[in-house]
Amino acid sequence: MAQRNLDYRLLKDRRNEYGVSQNKLATTCGLSRPYLNQIENGGVTASTKTMRKIFDQLESFNPELPLTLLFDYVRIRFPTTDARKIIQEILHLKFDYMLHEDYAFYSYQEQYVMGDIVVMLSHEEDKGVLLELKGRGCRQFETFLLAQKRS
Repeated sequence: MAQRNLDYRLLKDRRNEYGVSQNKLATTCGLSRPYLNQIENGGVTASTKTMRKIFDQLESFNPELPLTLLFDYVRIRFPTTDARKIIQEILHLKFDYMLHEDYAFYSYQEQYVMGDIVVMLSHEEDKGVLLELKGRGCRQFETFLLAQKRS
């Protein structure tokens, strides 16, 4: 019983510390605000499973957690005509594993492809090299970053 009393007191303190309203927390947990209020004030003893769910959801509002971004589409232009340098030094991929094609989009002359990772090349210095990652390309590159222990 003492453990649950500690839990409900800790819940209210932590929620206030994170600056989360009862309504916001209750909504994300799939609970009503009055029920969450009763839990926080000790009027109702919630099950261990419910308390764990509440604390897990509350932790997602922790302002100390690092920010995570997930890209679904990226297009970056590099002011160079050296595609090999971009592939090897920026992307850290093996140039020899890239498939070369003599055509490309957006009036680029050629492209290097690995799965859905596309590096387009123009011989015009002002266009340079264009890296394009669509949805699957982003996920594939994310896998390479994880394997290389990079972010």
